[in-house]
Amino acid sequence: MLDRLKKVPLAVQILVGLAIGAVAGLLLPRAGTNAQVDETVAALSLGGRLWLQALQMTILPLVFALLSTLFIRSQALGGGGRTTRRSFVTIIGLYLLAVPLGILCTLTLLELFPITAEMAQSMRAMAGQGVPAESPEWAEAFLAIVPTNIVAAMAGGTLLPVLFFSLVFGAALARLEDGDGKAALSAGLTGLADTVFIIVGWVLRLAPIGVALLILPTTQEHGADIFAGLAHYIALAVTQVLVFIAAIYLVARLLGRIPLRRFASAMLPVQSVAFGTQSSTGCMPLTIKAAREMGVSAEATDVAVPLSAVIFRMIAPASGIFIASYAAAVYDLPPLGIALLVTVGLLGIVLEMSLVGIPSAATFVAFYAPIAALVGIPMEFIVVLLVVETIPDIFKTVLHVTAHATTATVVDRGLAGPDSITTGEG
Repeated sequence: MLDRLKKVPLAVQILVGLAIGAVAGLLLPRAGTNAQVDETVAALSLGGRLWLQALQMTILPLVFALLSTLFIRSQALGGGGRTTRRSFVTIIGLYLLAVPLGILCTLTLLELFPITAEMAQSMRAMAGQGVPAESPEWAEAFLAIVPTNIVAAMAGGTLLPVLFFSLVFGAALARLEDGDGKAALSAGLTGLADTVFIIVGWVLRLAPIGVALLILPTTQEHGADIFAGLAHYIALAVTQVLVFIAAIYLVARLLGRIPLRRFASAMLPVQSVAFGTQSSTGCMPLTIKAAREMGVSAEATDVAVPLSAVIFRMIAPASGIFIASYAAAVYDLPPLGIALLVTVGLLGIVLEMSLVGIPSAATFVAFYAPIAALVGIPMEFIVVLLVVETIPDIFKTVLHVTAHATTATVVDRGLAGPDSITTGEG
């Protein structure tokens, strides 16, 4: 029985835990009607909070280790020949395109489909926190980014000073002359990240139980409103991804010069597998095959697609923007300004590239924790979204494989020269 359970994907286990906890909460007497039941639910909810805190304890060492080695890994990825450098530049360009597109899409969706008060209340209840404390003055917040005492900053309540120090430390480490000291320090930081990811894996194994114990008191107190909130989030998140898929098709046509019909026909089998597997890296051989069928050169395909599969998740900055804005609406905070949204998007690019080669199942919290710290929203709310992220992630995987092939078309166009036009039918 246990062996069969281990074979069930974690995402499915989490959804089952969510369903069990929600149904149990709905079947129990509503909060305030039975003191004994309320005490039992309160005791059980401690288990959910304990699981949540166990997940949170991994954030600081994980973020520091990943960001401190970002520049070293980027140097290796960006080096090599002309095709590798062109692929790297193309990926950065598409990442930067995702920032304004993500802002426009987020603001439009939240304006057309706002969050209701009932949805917001139930989602705050599941996160276990009310409206965050009032934000500090702008000047004070700006000065707090540069820590006067890094040890005290690491023990503080915000990750921003740690993020700043990690990036500065990583930049200095990358400039350090090659030698035993640099190699040992880099290996130590990489080992730290690998070790913390093992801990994250242990905690995630308990996710179905933790999620069940988190949602049980929420549904007991607020009924089914939490489902409306989660469904609303899923619908908007998926819509954003679909907009990005349409945009990447246009990029393939306008910059890659691939006819839309040929591009769509070649990508459909890859997208179907991506939809079922939720693994863009696993689809890499199929993506390479599809790019060649479109007429993309082997030189561009064999470099751009593998590199994209490692470091390119185009939706990452837009997802950071969307979740930050969504959380601000849930907690009834003032709408985030354009400058802050751009900062969130750029931070999303840095964070996504710092997670090179790491399975996505373990990176959700590590990616969104710094964004939550930047915007000033409770980390607990991010974990609430982790519960249902598997549904948007299906569509994100389809976008990723499509963007990887698009990168190859743009790189090939650049290698062939500005006057070349692909005419083959694959």
